[in-house]
Amino acid sequence: MTTKVIALTGADGAMGGEVLAHLLDSKNNYQLRLFIYNQVKKERPFFKSLLKKGKGRITLIKGDLSNYRDVENLIFGADYVIHCGAVIPPKADHNPQNTYNTNYLGTKNIVDAIKASGRQDKIKLVHISTVAVYGNRDYHHPWARMGDPVISSAYDYYSAAKIMGERYVLDSGLTNWVVLRQSAVYHKYFLANNMNDGLMFHTCWNAPFEWITDRDSGLMIEHLVDYDLQGKLDGFWLNDYNIGGGASCRETGYETFNYGFGLMGASAEKFFEPHWNIPRNFHGVWYTDSYVLDKWLNYRRESSKDFWKRMEKSLWYYKLGGIVPAKLIKKFAIERLLTNSNAPQQWIKLSKKGRIDAFFGGQEAYDKLPKSWDKYPVTALGQTDQGPIDYQDLKDESKAQRFALNHGFDDSKVDSQITFEDVKSAASYRGGFVISESMKTGDLHTKLKWKCHNGHVFESTAFTVLRGGFWCPECCQALPWAFDKAAAHIPFYAQIWYDTHSKSEENNVYPYDEHEDDDMILSVKELQKI
Repeated sequence: MTTKVIALTGADGAMGGEVLAHLLDSKNNYQLRLFIYNQVKKERPFFKSLLKKGKGRITLIKGDLSNYRDVENLIFGADYVIHCGAVIPPKADHNPQNTYNTNYLGTKNIVDAIKASGRQDKIKLVHISTVAVYGNRDYHHPWARMGDPVISSAYDYYSAAKIMGERYVLDSGLTNWVVLRQSAVYHKYFLANNMNDGLMFHTCWNAPFEWITDRDSGLMIEHLVDYDLQGKLDGFWLNDYNIGGGASCRETGYETFNYGFGLMGASAEKFFEPHWNIPRNFHGVWYTDSYVLDKWLNYRRESSKDFWKRMEKSLWYYKLGGIVPAKLIKKFAIERLLTNSNAPQQWIKLSKKGRIDAFFGGQEAYDKLPKSWDKYPVTALGQTDQGPIDYQDLKDESKAQRFALNHGFDDSKVDSQITFEDVKSAASYRGGFVISESMKTGDLHTKLKWKCHNGHVFESTAFTVLRGGFWCPECCQALPWAFDKAAAHIPFYAQIWYDTHSKSEENNVYPYDEHEDDDMILSVKELQKI
């Protein structure tokens, strides 16, 4: 038995709650320090039950992640810091400033507090990142792996701030860290969150998703700490991994909706018009390398279908499908959200040019979208805008290598074999070069000096660039979103960007002058002065 101290952020959230539940179930007697946002007025029933279960082992630390002193208080005496806390969509879409404060500044404060603690060599940081770092994908390149380009979709404040936070961890120089890029999570609040906001219309019908359930995510973190204490994670740390549920959790947005509505005896086509949802500029991928993390932590237990069976048992309103006509459900449950400020149809109505261009490719492209399902190409049904496709062949993991993106160097090498020549090759493929004159072979965690095609000079580790998929923090990260311009000069980005964007007709920088973005831009400008 151990009395190790674990500091946990986001314990009252979807993933964090399951992490807490599993840590309480561990055979090890962990002492848990939970960081609770001090403005939360009401605790969720599930979280309250966990507090009761962990009485005597749990210490609540109330505060704000953007307040350094609060974070310093959290990590005091901790052996592990599990950073699940984040503002996620749809809340992230409505409050960019708080999203930035929590997802980036909160992460920065955690890293800085660990460095200043005097115990940096003893504290292990587990940072939960996101699949949103990969940006938009469709049938052209549905499969992704570590090292693929980090691209934030326009107006995705969540991914923009998470990308900044992840980069800060990778370049931090901390002794013990690991970054886990969490895939889309099926969780107990999933339907409640999506049935109260226009966010549901952001799910592209043809976007690939590799889900994971909240319970499997919780088990993953339980095993991470347990296995580490058992000495099973030699070689695990100082790395970045993709989290995913595997083959039984891979689907498209169209299938996701059908799983949910199928429990009501209906389908997406019963409740939605196809043009209500955006066709691009979201995020989602299938992972070719999510098995790597599962080999380390042995956490996969549930499939997508398992999750929906759980929902069917726990949510009373699924019974409405056999009672209430589909037309009424469509009208009062779905159509009411079309006027939400986060709904694409509302952007069309208000002529929000920036968002129309970003999510649809312009007003003309929106006008050309099929308005009926019989004419709308659905990838899961073997249809694309370029003609028929074998969907099962597309999903065949054994053939996924044909979709592998070029990383600009021989990425089949293990880290210890990566040379300075590899680093120079990767920089060249990104349109820039390495200013540093040398690198010890295999040393991916010492910062090097780089220059991008725009002349920006920056410092990052070889790991951040080659394994993380990052590049210039000024012109290749969000705010403003300028990937049309970046892709024109950087082959690394072009190979994915032009799957869903026009090389000849699009040269946008987002945002346009939309007042809801002003606070976020100001924050980044302030950050650049630090």
